[in-house]
Amino acid sequence: MLFVWDEKYRTGIDEIDRDHKGLVNLINDLYEAMQDGSGGALLLPIFSALKRYTEDHFCKEERYMIECEAPDQSKHFQEHKRMAETLADLESRHRHGEAAISLQTLTFLRDWLKNHICVVDQAMANKIKKQTEREGT
Repeated sequence: MLFVWDEKYRTGIDEIDRDHKGLVNLINDLYEAMQDGSGGALLLPIFSALKRYTEDHFCKEERYMIECEAPDQSKHFQEHKRMAETLADLESRHRHGEAAISLQTLTFLRDWLKNHICVVDQAMANKIKKQTEREGT
């Protein structure tokens, strides 16, 4: 297992946390398939699912950010765009046999997700919680 879920990654927004856990599972699936020596026939569908799942998740996060008027939206959206482009490029290169999915790639994905959850997504979640508290009082 490459990425172990920990409660420190929990944002308190159930839909976002479910997505994050799903992303962690896909990264781990990809890692395990790579470790097993599975060929592209197994790796590619997992990688493609990771790309699609990430894109869907980013759309949800961006909706939350707009609704709560979270700070640094454009920076957050740019991070999403860059990661989506990176995943699309990696998928395309892998699909065409130009690049293997390496441990370095998986470590990059894991570290990016950890950092993104702990810094950017936690800031968004805190803004949403504060807004919800104000509206509830």
